[in-house]
Amino acid sequence: MDEIFSAAFAAKAQQCPLRTHWISFRLVDEFGSGAPYADLHYLVIDGQGQEITGILNGDGYALVDNCYSGPFVLRFSDPYQGGTDIWYERLMIRENYPLPITALQVAAEHTLRRPSSEPSASLTRAVKEKAEFYRVEVRDLVEITSHLPPASTLVAPRPSKVLAANARQNGVTFGVALEPNKHHVLEVRALRAWRPLLSLTPTFSALDAYQLALFTNLAYAGFGQKYDESEKQPPTYPVPGTVGHVLNARLGNIQTGALIEEPGRFHRAQGFYPILEEVPYSKRLEVVPYDPQRYTKHKEQLPWDLHTLDHTDSNTQAYVTHDDRMILIGVRGTQENPDDLMLDLDAAQVPYEEGIGQAHQGFYRAFKAVKAFVEPYLLNFHTGQKVVVCGHSLGGAIASLLAEWIRRNEQKFDVLLYTYGAPRTGDRTFVEGASALVHHRLVNHNDPIPSLPATWMDTDKRLWIPGLAALITGTTGVGGAAFLAGVVNLQGDPYQHHGTQHHFLPLKIAKDEETSLLWQPDCSGIENAAGAHCAAKNTADMPHRATFVAQLASVKQHYMASYISACHNTILRWKTATETMPSTYLTAREEHWLREEIESYHRKLDNWERQARRRYEADHRYSGPSHTEKLERAIAEANAERRRLPRTLARIKLLAEQYVDKAQLYGAQATNPQLESLIARWQEHERNLPTLRQQQAQFSRAISAHHAQLQ
Repeated sequence: MDEIFSAAFAAKAQQCPLRTHWISFRLVDEFGSGAPYADLHYLVIDGQGQEITGILNGDGYALVDNCYSGPFVLRFSDPYQGGTDIWYERLMIRENYPLPITALQVAAEHTLRRPSSEPSASLTRAVKEKAEFYRVEVRDLVEITSHLPPASTLVAPRPSKVLAANARQNGVTFGVALEPNKHHVLEVRALRAWRPLLSLTPTFSALDAYQLALFTNLAYAGFGQKYDESEKQPPTYPVPGTVGHVLNARLGNIQTGALIEEPGRFHRAQGFYPILEEVPYSKRLEVVPYDPQRYTKHKEQLPWDLHTLDHTDSNTQAYVTHDDRMILIGVRGTQENPDDLMLDLDAAQVPYEEGIGQAHQGFYRAFKAVKAFVEPYLLNFHTGQKVVVCGHSLGGAIASLLAEWIRRNEQKFDVLLYTYGAPRTGDRTFVEGASALVHHRLVNHNDPIPSLPATWMDTDKRLWIPGLAALITGTTGVGGAAFLAGVVNLQGDPYQHHGTQHHFLPLKIAKDEETSLLWQPDCSGIENAAGAHCAAKNTADMPHRATFVAQLASVKQHYMASYISACHNTILRWKTATETMPSTYLTAREEHWLREEIESYHRKLDNWERQARRRYEADHRYSGPSHTEKLERAIAEANAERRRLPRTLARIKLLAEQYVDKAQLYGAQATNPQLESLIARWQEHERNLPTLRQQQAQFSRAISAHHAQLQ
């Protein structure tokens, strides 16, 4: 057939053209309905270059007659004219990166994908209407395509390539070429994308903690572009786990048929999948188009320059993207290299110029680099969305400084901050000044980094450990750590933690089986345990800092993979608790373990003060007013800790009585009518199935043990 077309339309123009030809067409969605494309303006170009315009009827149909011979070329180039969703208008009028969104694109974005298991209603309709049937994409019908996903290799059958080549010979550069004197049904591929399901409320949710853990880990990856300017080809993002691959090749490029691939790798974390919702393509996490002709006046015309930071002077990495809900900023944590360790160790306090109080000098220097990177992005792309900042380790400290600067901005941004294993960042004044910043701070029990900066890293550079340790011991899985009430800042205010702590606490279920509990202990002993334990083992006044911090950073509980796993287990454990039967956050046995630990810790704090005074009085090295003041400050810290312990015990009691709530699990998404189907699809991934069965078994054993105790 293509050979016949080629011979028939070889001449650019006929000698005596007659306007006796016609064409009809119907645009339908993947379910065979023409309604989504009603009232769209079309343009048809016949074989003599005549342009005919019209409007599709209510069922996506048009008849064009009185035309010269073909091939006919069909286009839909009218820009989107506005409607109830102002997000499209914002994309079209933004100052530096306006997008050429057409009415056809918006219509295709609001259609749905047909499951590959369902028969094609479009093909059935074409047979019934005795029409030629083709599948097309929005990019086939519009002029500018740089902001659209690449052409699918799975869409078939496609319109004739020979007809398209003939049209190009006649100077027609874009559009779908169709055969004259025939009716056509054109199924337009749904223009959809994935994006992470998020609650984004100030209240903590296990959903946000897990999802943002994955996107925090993404900050460790590069952009992953493959690009050669000399080839004059658009870039691709083929490297799994990189920013470009996750955002563009996976979330932004849904394939039809059997090749639907969700992102299952975020940097080196493999097999953990985000919980995704399907949305219109323009509401995905955007990677701006590669389009040098349209964006030549901007330095950041290359997508990776705009979305990622790799600051060589401070060895700081970050990325930023956005959708209609949020601007998402991820900041990379410590890598085991000298540059990052120097940032961690550069712990002198400097003024936090963007607010009040003092900040860790190394963290502050890195923050300045991220601030310079983020500021123009906010100017270019913020249109009222929430700003979500996340970071791990060093990245969490930088993220804290960054989020507070954004919150204080005169534009009054709405900011949400999640950090994982983050060290202390500022002094008491900084923390109090940032009290309005919503910050959820997740900490693994055996992660030492949140206990830093230690005293030997502050302005005095000394570690004072005259045996002032109260061990938290026991056999329940909490033990093996220490609290140093004597580690206090010797000059200025001590570094303080900001935000609401959420603590992953290991608990033994059986002899060889362990789970973890996510809770808020509200006492410094558990919070500081891991770092203080490492510090207590070092008896030197001035330990070799690089070696010490490298030792801390090598602890597996600090790795981002450990946080992802803990968040993953929590969301499955809480899901099981809400679905199998009404269940509390703590079983009776877990409550008993925790109460014993805290009560034992209280007794050891009492003993510690007596021992500290005796050692102080017996050791002449600690005589004099200055050391007396230090001792009293340490004792004051211990007294404050004792006053906090009743709150911790009350929290344990509450967790033992409080049932797991879907709102705490999913946040604002708990009422989403599509939630069950989204979670069901997520659970089909390989890693979720055995973990879910394990969680269900753990709950069954715990509930059986609870009933046995009651009897």
